[in-house]
Amino acid sequence: MCPPSSPTTYPSSPCDPPPLRKGLVRMTTTLVPPGPRGHPVLGSIREIQRDNVSAFMEAFRHHGDIVNFRGPLRINLLAHPDYVQHVLRDQHKRYPRPRKVQGCLSTIVGDGLVAAEGTSWLRSRRLTQPAFHRDILRRFGDSFTASTAELLDGWERRARDGEPLDIKSEMMHLSLANLARALFRTEWTDEVSRIEPAVQEALGFTHRRMTSPVDPLKFPSAARTRFRGALETINSLLYPMVAERRRDGGGDDLVSLLIDAVDPESGGMFTDEQIRDEVSGFFVAGHETVSTALSWTWYLLSLNPESRRRLQAEVDEVLAGRVPTVDDLPKLTYTTMVLQESMRLYPPIFVYMRCAAEDDVIGGYHIPEGRWVVVCPYVTHRHPEFWDNPEGFEPERFTPENSANRHRMAYLPFGAGPRKCIGDSFAMLQMPLVVAMIAQRFRLDLVEGQQVFPEPAISLRPRDPLMMWLRPNEETP
Repeated sequence: MCPPSSPTTYPSSPCDPPPLRKGLVRMTTTLVPPGPRGHPVLGSIREIQRDNVSAFMEAFRHHGDIVNFRGPLRINLLAHPDYVQHVLRDQHKRYPRPRKVQGCLSTIVGDGLVAAEGTSWLRSRRLTQPAFHRDILRRFGDSFTASTAELLDGWERRARDGEPLDIKSEMMHLSLANLARALFRTEWTDEVSRIEPAVQEALGFTHRRMTSPVDPLKFPSAARTRFRGALETINSLLYPMVAERRRDGGGDDLVSLLIDAVDPESGGMFTDEQIRDEVSGFFVAGHETVSTALSWTWYLLSLNPESRRRLQAEVDEVLAGRVPTVDDLPKLTYTTMVLQESMRLYPPIFVYMRCAAEDDVIGGYHIPEGRWVVVCPYVTHRHPEFWDNPEGFEPERFTPENSANRHRMAYLPFGAGPRKCIGDSFAMLQMPLVVAMIAQRFRLDLVEGQQVFPEPAISLRPRDPLMMWLRPNEETP
């Protein structure tokens, strides 16, 4: 198991910031943002631990664009895109992630891109960025469609038997299979069946660590034992695969590209341990984002038959029954808009935590040094100043005309600023291909009587199994 990264070192004298946008006036103030009163001692911590998305949304509706949560852990929620831009982009050096968040993540991913800060993060970004260029990622399109075809062949048998399926579980398995093919150019069937529960166990325990006032890693428990076992499983799978790729050489998968990567500034290269850290980060962040977005997409399409008909018509017209390729993506415009709207309503990464490295002022309110600052895309994506009918499912919001004048920070499914998700192109290349292939062969209908709730964990996924009926297209009107 890789040890946690060393604590973040904040800059002692950051350079002067660029001018702030309207509404962000630097001044000396002690004005505290409005917020819920909460418990006299605990503040709002119980509500946040129980369901932070609902707590943040309720606070935004009652108190506005910047909210102060009282309690043992003081938190400020930022909802307005101007404030989001201030923290995630314009003044990002003054808002690193909280050490607790970084430490919890680093227990899984070491000092990889997902958890690193400062110079370690910059080095990892320089070394990994070329492998995620869209022109490089195009080569994996055939792998994604092959994995999807295998999944759909299995669905044919289940459809004949009249069995509903858990679309959340199916999309989780598919996203892991696609990621394994891109990372190692292998079907990795047996390994995926082992790493999938290990990743889920590690993520679940990490979420509990982040939200608990007492670190469960410090005390013996069955959960801690399972977590450590999950890390051992992940390492036992990743290290041999990395060593094999280094020994064989010459591959065109992502791991081979990382092995060959050279830092343009230092001339340094990744060690096997560092590649393990990066790959584990891709498994933690990459598959969860994609599988969650796809799950919500099928749920929303089942509730919006007109949008489903439009998507089906586009797929039929563009593909005419053949397997899609990456060259078809520019023509699958409505399919892409459906995915964008799904991620607006249910952003997989629904919260970004930062910590003020020094005193600041946002929107005329004092942000003291050490204060945790929360950007919640779930809230910002429903801001009525930037989204008409914010609770409605309207993929047409994302036409070029409707998007032209929208605030750039009003929509951030992959984050924003220098730490924007490196895998955004990977996700937006993979997901339209998957959606198009499934729509060619099946209509997915929600099993009646289900109550579907979002679960704010590492990602904002459906809380329970998402059971859907498979309707082969030849049986649908």
